[in-house]
Order: sequence, then C-alpha cells, then structure tokens
Amino acid sequence: MSYRIAEVAELVGVPATTLRYYEDIGLVGRPARGANGYRSYDDADLERLRFIVATKSLGIPLTDVAELVKAYDVEDCSTVAHQVVELVATRLAETQTRIGDLVALAAQLQGVSARLADAPTSGRCGDGCPCVTAAPAAPAGRRTFVSLTRGPVVATPDAPVIACSLEADAVPHRLADWQALVARAVDREAIVGGMALQFVASPELVAEVARLAAAEQDCCSFFTFTLQMSTGTVRLEVRAPDDAADVVAAMFGTAA
Repeated sequence: MSYRIAEVAELVGVPATTLRYYEDIGLVGRPARGANGYRSYDDADLERLRFIVATKSLGIPLTDVAELVKAYDVEDCSTVAHQVVELVATRLAETQTRIGDLVALAAQLQGVSARLADAPTSGRCGDGCPCVTAAPAAPAGRRTFVSLTRGPVVATPDAPVIACSLEADAVPHRLADWQALVARAVDREAIVGGMALQFVASPELVAEVARLAAAEQDCCSFFTFTLQMSTGTVRLEVRAPDDAADVVAAMFGTAA
C-alpha cells in the first residue's frame, strides 16, 4: 500500500516536518516519488518509522536510534530487542538520578518560596534580607513536604498526601539504595495498588528491606509496605494511591 507524507505523519504521530528532518539527517532513506512528485511511502517505510518514533519517545538519542535502525533492517527481533533493553536500562538509570536531583531542587525552591513570602513589606533590601537565591536550613523539628505529583500538596481527610519530607540532600542517596535493592529482585508482580518484589532470602537482605521500608514510610506516608517471609524467599509488597502509580513505577519498576 502507498501512503503520502501527511498520511504517514498521522499514522505514526509526528509532524511531516519531523519526517523530512529524519530524511535530511539520514535516519531514514528518502522515499520514492510518484508521478505527481509527492513522496510515496510503503508499508515497510511505515513500520520502520513507527519503530523510530517508539524508540525516540523513550528519550534515546538520535545517534543511538540510528544504530538501532541499522539493526532493525538486518537483525532478528530478539537481537534488536536486546539492544533496546540495554539503552532503556541506561536511560532509566539516568532518569532515576534526575528524579532524585529534581526532588531535591523542588525542596530547595519550596524553602526559598516560603522565606520570600515572609519578606518585609517596606524598607530597602540589605543584610538579612530574604531576597536570596539559596534556601535556608529548615527549622528544627519542621518538615518540608515536596509534592511528587503534578499538582500542589493538598491534604484531605480521605487521601494521604503524595509528597516526600526527606531532606533534599538525602533524596539521591535514598533512591540509590532502593535501586540497589530492586536490582536484586528475582521476580516482580503487579498487584492491586502497586508492585510486589520477590528476593532470595538472607538475614542481610531482610534487614535491608525492613530498614528501607521503615525509612520510606516515615518520609512518604502514602506508601504501604508489607513484608512476607517464607522458606528461602522474601516478598515485599508496595502499595500507594492511584495518583502515585508513576512514583511506584519509577522507584520499584513494573512487571515484565
């Protein structure tokens, strides 16, 4: 079947200008042109572009996408999938690091906002003025909650707040601890409201799971952790409200 560029753009979900750009940089070959001079795409072109758009949507750089396309054209699906898995793993690690950095930045910005809100209504700026770019240390005994969803931190009697009170500089370390633990899981299972991870039992692992779950529940009370132990295995169930589904996936992964 033959398609014009506008039809392909609609089918793969990108503007026609993007398709032309992919041609210009050599990511895809230039399609044949019909007697009327218009680009003419076939089914193979369409499937290749769907593959490109799908991998690009994962944040994989175009240079890597170009290498994947070469494999897509000549390799078995399992070989291509293996390459995609490796790139996705790298992208995931980078994204999880950025999550920690962004939550830490959000905590800092929230502190700055709170301090500026207390600025005097009159007088010139000077020493001790709150108009600074660095957040002050949080007052002793007071927790600063940073929203982990797109909306503001709003508490209701019926729903826990999807927010974290962990100190900003501790967030990346906590995420790294969870990543190291999750990497040891031998099985993952989607459950109602969350994710279940299964591990090979050992005293050291049980202690680490319990430590992290207790620490996380203290700063992110919207999580519910259930630890089950049986002969040779440890099962950790993590549940959270529907609004925190993305947070659960980012921290604990998804089922295969």
